[in-house]
Amino acid sequence: MKIKPKTALLSVSDKKGLVPFARFLESQKIKLIATGGTARALKESGIKVSSISSLTKFPEIFGGRVKSMHPKIAGGILGQRDIHKKEAKTNKIRWIDLVVCNLYPFEVVAKNPKASLEEKIENIDVGGPTMIRSAAKNNKWVSVVVDPKDYKNIQKSISGGGTSEKDRLGLAGKAFDHCASYDRAISTELEEAALHLRYGENPHQKAFVLKEKHKSFGLPQAKQIQGKEMSYNNFLDGEAALLCLYEFKEPSCVIVKHGSPCGLGSGKTPKAAFLNALKVDPLSAFGGVVAMNKKCDLSTAKELSGGFFEIVVAPSFDSKALSLFSKKKNLRVLSLGKYKPKKSFGKEIAGGWVIQETDLSKIDVSSLKTVTKKPPTKAQLSTLALAWKAVKHAKSNAIVVAHNKKIISISGGQTSRVDAVRYALTKTKVPAGAVLASDAFFPFRDSVDLMAKYKIKSIIQPGGSIKDKEVIGACDKYGISMVFTGTRVFKH
Repeated sequence: MKIKPKTALLSVSDKKGLVPFARFLESQKIKLIATGGTARALKESGIKVSSISSLTKFPEIFGGRVKSMHPKIAGGILGQRDIHKKEAKTNKIRWIDLVVCNLYPFEVVAKNPKASLEEKIENIDVGGPTMIRSAAKNNKWVSVVVDPKDYKNIQKSISGGGTSEKDRLGLAGKAFDHCASYDRAISTELEEAALHLRYGENPHQKAFVLKEKHKSFGLPQAKQIQGKEMSYNNFLDGEAALLCLYEFKEPSCVIVKHGSPCGLGSGKTPKAAFLNALKVDPLSAFGGVVAMNKKCDLSTAKELSGGFFEIVVAPSFDSKALSLFSKKKNLRVLSLGKYKPKKSFGKEIAGGWVIQETDLSKIDVSSLKTVTKKPPTKAQLSTLALAWKAVKHAKSNAIVVAHNKKIISISGGQTSRVDAVRYALTKTKVPAGAVLASDAFFPFRDSVDLMAKYKIKSIIQPGGSIKDKEVIGACDKYGISMVFTGTRVFKH
């Protein structure tokens, strides 16, 4: 049975040959309906076309994400002409006999090295495959065209009285193949991007990480040389370590536990950097994530092997170091040649997302504002700058104590500022003359009174409290120097 279309629905991403083909359909007295971009292209060429909204009586919404998913479209394509005629009339559904549709260019976008995962996802067509599959399923009455190369053959068929059953069946097969190839390209891309993790924050929670393929330099791009599969916590702790490590050029090491640094050290060698980091809090370092910014050699590996760590990540490893690590089968060893922090990041919450810029702020020691009668010494300023780099990456409320360009104590995740100070000063032996960094202002002078008991000599903090004068007065009373950064570095 030959069927000559009376109504055609056009929705194409590839507009090659579209205008002359539409002109032919118009010359055959076939009513044309089209979606947004396709309708605009036809109208600009002087072709009479109705928008899909005129048929559905509903606007295209969500930036074009929803336009063709409507009962009047699906019904017009899928309805069986012999048994659904009365129902179609009752619901004012117009039969659509020809569907001309090709899909968003997902594969083209996916091959673009500059395309982000978000851009790729936005180029996943939803309405198009629905129309194509509907038309292909109902090929007894509907012709579907997914390839501009088929326009000429369709024109011949229509000119000859309509498409035959054989024509429509062949077009349907091609349409299903088109959708299958499209879905396969998407699944391949997303499966490569999505790494299934051992578990989430807890073993009963499933988790995965989406891996960006182009111009991204983070843990998902690292080469895992050995060890168990990564978990959700491993990725978060690893990211926290790498972001903190990004502050340093000299050989440095960061140890992270539960998203907050518990050890941070620099030195002339990777081994010295690791040992300085470990000294900060060897108890908390147990089961932590270790990140280094220089090649891990055998001497450093020997020191690392003496403790228990979840992950060791470094730009590269000596073969002898890897041989030593291989004896610890569960230790995850990751090589990451380059790390580049994201400019922004977000967290999904019920009802939406919260997104913010990554804190890549830096302080200039020369521009720090001395607010006390006594200024810090040059040596103290250098140590204060180091403490600030550390406190910036510890969970709030955060306090860091340092001495002679070494981190002594890190207190993070406290809900009270004075408790954060107390914990930092009591968790380890603090030498007299140490300096202290706070990620936010001191709301009261009680923290300074406590610091004086432990002979803290200099403080770095943002400033900005309504009690600043009282805090400054307390510092002057005890002969403690203090500088304001003017920048708060909360980290939640």
